[in-house]
Amino acid sequence: MRESDPFAPASSLLTQGAVLRALSMRELQQRFGRDNIGYLWVIAEPMLLASVVTLLHTVVAKGATDEISPFTFMLTGYTIYIIFRNTFNRAEGALHSSGTLLYHSMITPFDIVLSKSLVETIGCISALVILQTAGIILGVSDPPFRPLYLIGAVVLFAWMAFVLSLIVACYAYLIPVIGRLTHVISYFALPVSGAFITMSVLPRWTHNFMSWNPMMSIFEMARYGQFPTATGKYIYGEYVVGINVALTYWGLLEIRRIRKHIHVS
Repeated sequence: MRESDPFAPASSLLTQGAVLRALSMRELQQRFGRDNIGYLWVIAEPMLLASVVTLLHTVVAKGATDEISPFTFMLTGYTIYIIFRNTFNRAEGALHSSGTLLYHSMITPFDIVLSKSLVETIGCISALVILQTAGIILGVSDPPFRPLYLIGAVVLFAWMAFVLSLIVACYAYLIPVIGRLTHVISYFALPVSGAFITMSVLPRWTHNFMSWNPMMSIFEMARYGQFPTATGKYIYGEYVVGINVALTYWGLLEIRRIRKHIHVS
């Protein structure tokens, strides 16, 4: 009887890591090339966008509260939201643009979507760290008061963004009109996501409805992690994890089903 290789799982993980690294580098090369600042655009792009939006909202909200910095409030909210917006919007053509890569037996549709999601997530997180550090140096921001909660919120949001992009990538490959709707959905999701608002400022009659919104709970967790005066009353971590697990299962089923519909030419 042939003995199984005890190092096979570790070898598979190393191979998977190499595949994701290669796909991520290909994504960076295709999008940003090597001219000017090259791959650094993956950080500079969300950083510039977040800077403009944050400064505009900070000027409007200046003096609104002494307990929470408007700069940090807007920066934390929008930079985290960009993870979803960029990942979700780029999912529509993910399989169409990289379908020829499936000639390689080691590459799967799952790998293609995951590599694109990783590029966006790392870029947005880096932008948040750089801008918040700049805010701390300039005296308009403070370090996270409960950093583990802020990190947890980012992880949960990136997880949700990825599995939603997985689902969209599959359906958009078969039904092109779905891809056209992704940008519209990301715009409409912004005002109700919690990126620029908190449950405490909403009318009480909206709380029951908004508590079903997992994005709202994630942003409440992020604010609780950032600000010492923020409340954890509206954080529903188990609910968010449950939603993400269900979406992950759905996404994995769809990515498995789509493989037989992809024709490499």
